[in-house]
Amino acid sequence: MSSVSIFRACKDEVEPMSVQVNSLDEATLQTGHGVYTVFRLYPGHRIFRLSSHFARLRHSAELLGQPFLLTYDWLRQALRRAVEASRLDLARVRLTVPFDAPDTAVIALEPLAMVPPEVYQAGVCVGLVEGKRASPLAKDSQFIEWRKKVQARHPYSVYEIMMHDQEGRILEGLSSNFYAVMNGELRTAGDGVLEGIARSVLLEVAPTVLSVSLNPIGVNDLPHISEAMLTSSSRGIVPIVQIRGVVIGDGKPGPMAKTLRTAYDSQIEQELEPL
Repeated sequence: MSSVSIFRACKDEVEPMSVQVNSLDEATLQTGHGVYTVFRLYPGHRIFRLSSHFARLRHSAELLGQPFLLTYDWLRQALRRAVEASRLDLARVRLTVPFDAPDTAVIALEPLAMVPPEVYQAGVCVGLVEGKRASPLAKDSQFIEWRKKVQARHPYSVYEIMMHDQEGRILEGLSSNFYAVMNGELRTAGDGVLEGIARSVLLEVAPTVLSVSLNPIGVNDLPHISEAMLTSSSRGIVPIVQIRGVVIGDGKPGPMAKTLRTAYDSQIEQELEPL
């Protein structure tokens, strides 16, 4: 039985699709490519910066030369009906506007798997590969196919895989943004990466904790950084303690990651709104 509920919204109708899949990636690969965004549903059907997700859909379509015909009000109403039909209170949601039907939307929802507390307490190990998005600022679902191939080739199990360019600059993860603390400064790529919603929140709250530089670290910098972390809308801030076998700092989540996570979570809670 499928663990993912999929709906197609067209004009005034929001109808379930007879697609049996067990992940949001499978849902996308079986329902067609387009521009997309992913976010989580909080208790009480609350959501964070939904208009920013809609704006990213529009901007992605513009960058890829695709039409964007849907209004934000229509998208919100379609989402509300799909969420109600799914009967999920906590969910991870992928909203796609297909390339071949830009006047429709595909809404896929899966039960939200909460990040285990030990992930934040102990940190995670991540891999590292050379690669980057073809259109870094556009959230194009065709990237999902390339991502799955990279994950299948990775020789060992890791929490996430980070990408670096030909010059060795670490850009972002396959499904996250990346940050490092070096010499008391938070470093992250300022261009060549997807500008995630979670990333925007971290960059808003971080200056109250430490200075920020939109200058990525290089692979050769790994032995010299004191902390590393990733962000995504469904996971928040996750500390990284090892990157491709290189232990970061003392191998434990550092104080900056903990302080930033507290500030990040507080900002999220302040801005949650009903769907």
